[in-house]
Amino acid sequence: MRHRSSFLAAAGLFLGLALALSLATAAAQAQPPVLATWDVQVWPEHDQPTVLVIATGSVVTDTAFPQPMSIPLPAGANIHAVAYPGEAGNLLTLPWTTEDGPAGPAVVFELNQPHFVVEYYADLLSSPPNRSFALDLGVPYAAQQATVTLRQPARASALQVTPAMTATGMDDLGNPTYALDLGPLAAGQSVPFQVSYTKADGEPSKPAAVSTPSAAATPAPAAEGQSWLPLALGIAVGAAAGMAILYGVLNRRSAAGSRQTRRREARRKGERAASPRAGASKPVDSAAANQFCVQCGQQFDLSDRFCRGCGAARR
Repeated sequence: MRHRSSFLAAAGLFLGLALALSLATAAAQAQPPVLATWDVQVWPEHDQPTVLVIATGSVVTDTAFPQPMSIPLPAGANIHAVAYPGEAGNLLTLPWTTEDGPAGPAVVFELNQPHFVVEYYADLLSSPPNRSFALDLGVPYAAQQATVTLRQPARASALQVTPAMTATGMDDLGNPTYALDLGPLAAGQSVPFQVSYTKADGEPSKPAAVSTPSAAATPAPAAEGQSWLPLALGIAVGAAAGMAILYGVLNRRSAAGSRQTRRREARRKGERAASPRAGASKPVDSAAANQFCVQCGQQFDLSDRFCRGCGAARR
C-alpha cells in the first residue's frame, strides 16, 4: 500500500509538471511576436511583367521558438519563396501555407530561428505606357525598424513615388534605386505605397531564366497557434516513461523484500526441524540429519552438495 501511494504521488507530480510546462509554452506563443527589423524591397518588372516584392524580417532576441508567423499578401499574389538565410548565405526553404483572414490573404509559416524572407509576385501594374501600382507595406506585428527600397525598371522614366524616397545609386543592371526609412511601426499600422512611371514596352528588366531569387517555395500544411502541441506531447510521453520506470523500481524493491521475508521464514523452519524435540529417548542419527538443510529444512537429494531452497552448503 505504501509503494502504491508513493507511485501515485510521483505520477501526479510528473503530470503536473508536464501540464504546467505545456501551458507556459502555449501562453508564451500566444503573445504576438515583435520584429526587430522589417525591410521590403519592391522590384517592378524585374524578371516578369509584374511587381516582385521581397519582404525580409527578423524577430527580437527574446522570441520563443517555434514561432508562428502570418504575413499579409496582396490579392492574387503568387508566392515565389518562403525561406530563411543559411550559414553559407543561401536561402533555405520554409514550409508554408496560405489562409484568408479578415484583412485579406496571408502566408503562414513557422520560425525556429530569428530571420525570414517572403518573396512574391503581385500582378498590380496598369497597362503601358503609363504604368502604376499601389501596395500596403504594413505588417501585422510591431516593428522596431522598418525600411522600403525600390528598383526602377529598365527603360522607365518619369518615376513618381509616394511617400517620397531618396536616391541611393544603381542596381546590378545599372538602373536607379531608392530607399525610405519608415522608422518603428505599430502592429497593424498601414503604410500606403504608390509608384508610377512611363515605359513603352512590356519587357522585364531581366530575363526570367536568370531570376535572382534562389529559394523555391514548398507549400506544406501548417496551422498558426498550434506549434506548441509537439512539445506538449513530448513532455507527456516523457512523463509517462518516467512513471513506468518508477513503477518498475518500486515493484523490484517490493519483490526483493518478499524474497527476504520468505528466506527468513525458511531459516526459522529449518532450525526447528534440525533441533531435537524435547523428551526424545535417543539422539538423532547424524546420517539422517544430514538429509535436511540446517538453514531452511529443505530435504537434500543424494547428489546435492548445496541446498536447493536457500543455497546453504550441505554438512
